Amino acid sequence: MLDWNPDLYLKFEKERTLPAKDLISRVEIVNPKRILDIGCGSGNSTHELKKRWPNAEIVGIDNSKSMVEKARSLYDDTKFILMDATEDLSPLGKFDIVFSNAAIQRIPDHENLIKSFYDLLNDKGVLAIQLPLIDEVEAQKALYELEYVKKYKQYLDDKELRFNTKSPDFYYDILSSLFNPNSIYIWTTTYTHSMDSLDDILKWYESTTLVPYFDALPNEEIISNFKNNFYIKLKNVYSPRPNGSILFNYKRLFLVASK
Repeated sequence: MLDWNPDLYLKFEKERTLPAKDLISRVEIVNPKRILDIGCGSGNSTHELKKRWPNAEIVGIDNSKSMVEKARSLYDDTKFILMDATEDLSPLGKFDIVFSNAAIQRIPDHENLIKSFYDLLNDKGVLAIQLPLIDEVEAQKALYELEYVKKYKQYLDDKELRFNTKSPDFYYDILSSLFNPNSIYIWTTTYTHSMDSLDDILKWYESTTLVPYFDALPNEEIISNFKNNFYIKLKNVYSPRPNGSILFNYKRLFLVASK
């Protein structure tokens, strides 16, 4: 199976880290002792947690070997573990903050997943999650259209390609069954990223969302053809601004709750 490309992912480190910073800013704990970063990737969100709470013990977990290796090479002051979020995480112990930035959207059954995160929290601990609302992104709608093209459909039909992000109401109902409703904060933000060209949007997708598509396609020729057709669809969706930049709007959902 193809793995993530950390270097390509970090080409957009500023844009990818901004939601993590915004999520961290809403966590109202002064001096947490232990923090868990679920789906830490290349460690950029974990590093932001370390900057906010330098005295805390922070553990980052991710199921991508290449991402964990990259995180270890960049941030040797933090513990990174190759581990899937759906595993039993209880051996890691309890935490004052359980944090996850753009990581659980491909995992099914968010109700039980969030309950498992809740069980990792100390008393008065905080759960903080950010999820991309990918179905509202124009590039994603263009990508979905390719799933129905005959030459690709036969390879993509039985694959888990769609994200599992639900509505804010869905998450409120889960959180309010676990946390004091007065401690729950849910909001959305649309980030408008200024890209130099359509190539940048394509590279953004190549580092993450396109990986399972490429993994499902049988050979490099079809992968290249798929990528070219996706680029053509992007041209139909995004128009350059007068200065030549492309505005890439990306909506995200934020969840914060205190135990």
